[in-house]
Amino acid sequence: MTSPDPVTRGIGRRGILKYTAVGAVGVSASALAPNGAFAASAAVGGDSAQYLRKLYQDALDEGGKLVVWAGGSSPQQEVRTREAFVTAFPGIDAVFTVRYSPVQSALVNRQLALGGLEPDLVQIQTLYDFDHWKAQNALLPYRPPGAQAVFPQYRDPDDAYIGIMTRSFGRVSNSALLTEARAPRDASDFLAPAFRDRIVIPDPTAEDAILFAFYLVTQKYGLRYMEQFMEQRPLIVANAGATTASLVSGERTATLAHIASLAPVPGQPLRYVVPRTDQFMSWPQTVAIFRKARHPAAAKLYIAWQLTVERQRGGLQWPTRRDVAPAGGWKPITQYNSRLNGFREFLRDRAAVERYRALIKTFVAP
Repeated sequence: MTSPDPVTRGIGRRGILKYTAVGAVGVSASALAPNGAFAASAAVGGDSAQYLRKLYQDALDEGGKLVVWAGGSSPQQEVRTREAFVTAFPGIDAVFTVRYSPVQSALVNRQLALGGLEPDLVQIQTLYDFDHWKAQNALLPYRPPGAQAVFPQYRDPDDAYIGIMTRSFGRVSNSALLTEARAPRDASDFLAPAFRDRIVIPDPTAEDAILFAFYLVTQKYGLRYMEQFMEQRPLIVANAGATTASLVSGERTATLAHIASLAPVPGQPLRYVVPRTDQFMSWPQTVAIFRKARHPAAAKLYIAWQLTVERQRGGLQWPTRRDVAPAGGWKPITQYNSRLNGFREFLRDRAAVERYRALIKTFVAP
């Protein structure tokens, strides 16, 4: 793909969502000592386990709290992550606040300018923000164990930020209604008569990642594709949660760009596939610690924990570490048609992103 006329990111639907969980269940037993605290396992080597124990104690000594601002469209989005973390490290009060990534970054910029910074770290998909904060000297450099195994495209060379998980908007269908052979994979498949009134998509103008997924499609097929696609009368919904609900209910059967687990989830009929020939979008969910963080040890503990082999193996989609195999028999992300740094390159030219958003809005808004 040629360097994109970067086009992606919109503030779209800007509801502010917050979730603070209490209690914790469901972390694997291998990560727990008899008293519930973190212990070494086959997946966490002795040196790493010792390092995490030291960080854990430091986190308790600094007050036992962690404040994470995460990007997302649902207040429930980080519930399992929070539960796993506080179970592995009892005594750490972890508060996760979930908002759309553009909202999170704007609020961080406001607080950096006015004082009173709330989050210890951010975990968002507006990747250009990390370079901006680095240039402001607002980020605390940190190199966790395993950082050298992370794809170079997913980490800052000066350790200001790092990708802890790979996310992708691929093709997703209802496996109870469509056999694997009939499920659409390339964008051209969605134009078949069988998919008229059967497609659902999140509003591609509401946020950058979905916009980039459509950018890749129109780069290959041209803008005429958007006319043909809209003739299929797709249901356009607010966000990923609404897309999932439409697919699971059977209201619609397939979507062009959506996140789902690589491995089937018991009781949920969602099937994730990558295209046959189309390039598809992926990006590293990236984290960084602020220099003004009130709980830097807890923030370091969180990042180091996310990069353990056990956490990398158990992620929703691909790991960011090159030395960890994806679950479920999938190949490494590098063996599929998705540029590791494509989304970041797309995001960098904000004017071009907004021009493309306005262009796509002419197709979907009416």
